[in-house]
Amino acid sequence: MTDNLRKMFYPESVAVVGASASQKNIGRNIVQNLIGWEYPGKIFPVNPKGEEVLDLEGYASLEKVPGDIDLVVAFVPARVVPLVMDQCARKGVKRMAIPSGGFSELGAEGEELTATIKRKAEEYGIRFVGPNGLTITNTENGLCLSFLPMKKRIPGGISIVSQSGGVGLSLIMFLDNQSSRFNKFVSVGNKVNMDELDFLEYLGDDPGTRVICMFLESVVRGRDLYEVASRIEKPILVYKANTTEIGARAASSHTAALANDDEVLDDVLNQAGIMRVDAIKKLTDMARAFELPPMRGNRIAVVSQAGGYAVMLSDEAYKRGFEFPGLTDDLVQDFKEHVRGDVIRLGNPLDLGDILSSDAIAYTIDRLLSRDYIDGVAVVLMRRADTQYNGAYSGLSREVYPDIGELMKKHKKPVALCLLSLCHYLRHVQNRMDYPIFENPEDAIEALQVSRDYYRRRPAG
Repeated sequence: MTDNLRKMFYPESVAVVGASASQKNIGRNIVQNLIGWEYPGKIFPVNPKGEEVLDLEGYASLEKVPGDIDLVVAFVPARVVPLVMDQCARKGVKRMAIPSGGFSELGAEGEELTATIKRKAEEYGIRFVGPNGLTITNTENGLCLSFLPMKKRIPGGISIVSQSGGVGLSLIMFLDNQSSRFNKFVSVGNKVNMDELDFLEYLGDDPGTRVICMFLESVVRGRDLYEVASRIEKPILVYKANTTEIGARAASSHTAALANDDEVLDDVLNQAGIMRVDAIKKLTDMARAFELPPMRGNRIAVVSQAGGYAVMLSDEAYKRGFEFPGLTDDLVQDFKEHVRGDVIRLGNPLDLGDILSSDAIAYTIDRLLSRDYIDGVAVVLMRRADTQYNGAYSGLSREVYPDIGELMKKHKKPVALCLLSLCHYLRHVQNRMDYPIFENPEDAIEALQVSRDYYRRRPAG
């Protein structure tokens, strides 16, 4: 199964059935995405006329394509999909992606078509993802099978499995907005042949995937979910929709999803070590916590350039069960060397308001991380226009963010940094750093909590 799935993510050739030369043809977008994402394998457009598509030679049927085909994308009307499967069988193709809608989600006729493609897949030994979804995107090799135009992205470590294509795309946009990156995206749709567990199992062994996010409308194989997830030594986060009667009605018309017992599912997720979130954006917010070094304990230091934010951070951390170890006398004396006057109390939480030097801020964080009684640091920094950093404030003109990244690598401890600034400057910094930078203090503390809770159950190596 793993080898078969690997070929779905890393095929050497892809045939796109239903892609034509017309600019109004949606299947053409799949070919365009593959070209734009610099997919290195062979691309074979297939349409009844055998038309060339985007300067690629076209073929009138799969059987006329020269050589082997690793993966067939069937973006054709639902009633035509069984015929494409027949062609796949004659061509020896064992893997398909079926983005087309018009199956179980549309009633009796669709149910009959669903039964047909399910039977043919079993008869021919074909595995497929779909129907009724955006199927597969792999940033590592440029395999973008979405029928919606998508810009090429640099690979990250977060992989997404979503029953809804639209929700999956929104998760990618959330990551984009936070300058985080995804690795693989699977839109399972109606999951007639392959479901979330098939892909969860694969991603659990996938070297490029460090964190797995899942949006589900139904979970049918609860016991299997527990068994698969229990074996995976990676963070798994789940948002489960379809928990009310109204939600069930919407889900059944969207992806033919079945309702589930939510309390039973909660127990399964908890026993399997899966983190369940109650807001869709929290899937990506919490996933970013694992882009930091692991939080191996419960002891935190709170640091801020503003006393009010030090109080706010401390309140939030206390409510989440963190401990605040006092600073040893030698450390307090050390920090006194960097303050301008005796106007702030040096302790934990630590107010940096009178430390007007980026070098001193980096030094302070370095010294805190070096202490074995501190497991992680939460920091709030503020940034105004660069023209305001002169005179007594000129020591703050240098950006400290690269230093923080290096200090985390040096000490192998997390620093959850909240940067309060104008939007364009925040995005500028986030785009340049290889660790997450949070936009509000609560998110910074929650990132440390998520990491702490996960590694309590599965100790970090």
